[in-house]
Amino acid sequence: MGCYQEEKKPKKNMNVQETNNDTMQSQTKQIPKEEKPEEKKEIDKKENKIDLPDASKEPLEQKEMDIKNREIVNEPIQDNYNLKNTNLNPISEKRENESIEHENEKEKEKEKEELNQNNNEKPLEETSPIIRNEVPKIIIKDFTNTRTFFGHTEKVTALTQLNSGKIASGGYDNTIRIWNIYDIARNDEDKIIEENGRIFVLLEFEENKLLCGTSENLINLWDLNSDDKECEYSFRGHELWVNCLIKIDDNRFASAANDAKIKVWDYYSRNCLLELIGHTDCILCLILLQNGKFCSGSADKSIKIWDKEIEQCTQTLYGHEKWVKCVFELADGIIISGSDDNSIKIWQPQRENENNYSLIHTIKEHTHSVRTFCQFDKKHFASGSFDSTIKIWEIETWNCIQTLTGHNSNVICVINLRMKGKKAIASCSNDKSIRLWEKDIEPDEN
Repeated sequence: MGCYQEEKKPKKNMNVQETNNDTMQSQTKQIPKEEKPEEKKEIDKKENKIDLPDASKEPLEQKEMDIKNREIVNEPIQDNYNLKNTNLNPISEKRENESIEHENEKEKEKEKEELNQNNNEKPLEETSPIIRNEVPKIIIKDFTNTRTFFGHTEKVTALTQLNSGKIASGGYDNTIRIWNIYDIARNDEDKIIEENGRIFVLLEFEENKLLCGTSENLINLWDLNSDDKECEYSFRGHELWVNCLIKIDDNRFASAANDAKIKVWDYYSRNCLLELIGHTDCILCLILLQNGKFCSGSADKSIKIWDKEIEQCTQTLYGHEKWVKCVFELADGIIISGSDDNSIKIWQPQRENENNYSLIHTIKEHTHSVRTFCQFDKKHFASGSFDSTIKIWEIETWNCIQTLTGHNSNVICVINLRMKGKKAIASCSNDKSIRLWEKDIEPDEN
């Protein structure tokens, strides 16, 4: 757009209030139709974004006198109100543009600072929209069947957790199978070991050294790191199926079998150190008590307490009406027992003699044989039954607080699992499956 120029003479008459309407109309005709001079100047000022210089603030009379003087000397009239178009001061124009840019930058910085300040003043929940909008983690308060492993072709009768965290299972299909429970992408076996007979019990005595009680009356030792198809050693001495294996210390372990005998073995010398005889029928379960004694349950319907140091039975507990299938010691020294009479019995050490136990309670909620126990925290334990269920019990009240269903045949073994951040148990059954059950550890739980 070019610089707008005009003769200034009409401007004098426009400032005189007494001018009549005819004169105003004639003056207005001399102005271009598009816009009036004052409006033109305003447009120029807006488009060029430059303030009027201080000279524009001179009295009107002084401006008119300057114009007259210039007309006398025939100087061209310049519009001092538009410095940009007249290019009278290029240096000033450059600095002005730089100043505008600088102010724009400052304005952006100020807006940024105000934004940050506003964010800092917001409450914590407003300044953390990601946390606020996250879906809260659902706490699994009850045991839930999270994984199921299939691979055995016959009933699964033995289960143990290895030092590596993996679990080993054995069954009537004459195989030992190793499962990686931490790799959720896999449900197949890490390793399969072919045995010569049915497997009833498994015990890892040392790292990757697995003892196996079989229907061949043997205790076979397998090296899990080896690819050999033959076991490393067979402990011989029992006359019937080996049902039970427990570790005594770093050198010794004990076994019990259908021959009604308990044997103590030296793991490294391979020798039988001790034999305990007292039951009149198959020994179906054996545990090591906190006081160093043995506790065994038998098909003769009795529970016996053994002092291995003096090689004698110190007490026999009667109360079950049928075979005693499982015994377990809780953390506080109480013994619980399960039987084919569908009951769980609670045996407490006597105050006057902690080596003697008395019956304090009987639970009858399972509808079939009680076959297995495990304890997963100080306040609760689990029982597995031939009624295909696993029940969770509260120790303080002896009430059942949850029943786990999923197996469709006899539950043979339940074990506690070591899993970070969770409580977990594993179970095996005559339905050929192994199931993992998990629940989250709540903040108020130890």
